[in-house]
Amino acid sequence: MKKELNRKIEELCESAGTEAAREMAGELTADLDKRFDDRVAAGMSELDAYRDVLRNVDQIEQMLRSLPQDADAEAAMKSRRAGEKRLKFYLDKTSEVMWVSSLIVFFLIGFIGHAWKYAWLIFLWSTIGQIILEMTENYNKKRNLNKAMRDGISGILWVGTVIVFFLTGFAMHLWKFNWLLFLVAVVIQILLDAILKEEDR
Repeated sequence: MKKELNRKIEELCESAGTEAAREMAGELTADLDKRFDDRVAAGMSELDAYRDVLRNVDQIEQMLRSLPQDADAEAAMKSRRAGEKRLKFYLDKTSEVMWVSSLIVFFLIGFIGHAWKYAWLIFLWSTIGQIILEMTENYNKKRNLNKAMRDGISGILWVGTVIVFFLTGFAMHLWKFNWLLFLVAVVIQILLDAILKEEDR
């Protein structure tokens, strides 16, 4: 939890967009780390200590944003926010088009191909597309590639498992055995968590 606390403070200092805020990152992190350690030593769980230390996170963010900005930093921050807003707009529109297209393909497969048994799977494929879009948006907001990848890959893994489960069931009639896919997915999830969390260290 302390690593998550330090990451949160670094994100706040970075998002403030000033050199003064970035310079405060070390001092602020050391201060909050001490508060965290004191609470854990007093008997709090790490999760409760984390929540208690960040109880006034809004005030910390407000303080960082109130630090003086130089002209270049302010212009860079405005440009970054405009870019984030523009990307969010494109991602939202892409999501809308994707789901409308999925609905059209669903009915085409059903009415023309008479494959209603499989047609609904198009929505699961679209769910994977939505997860990728959300992964992009999360990175756009937090600039934390590792966390965005961890959340996104996990979502894709489980939706993909469901897709393979139904395809092997309908097409190959392996209902007696294909539930084992979910056990395999659990193992893969554990390995992914171990690998990606290792990169956080």
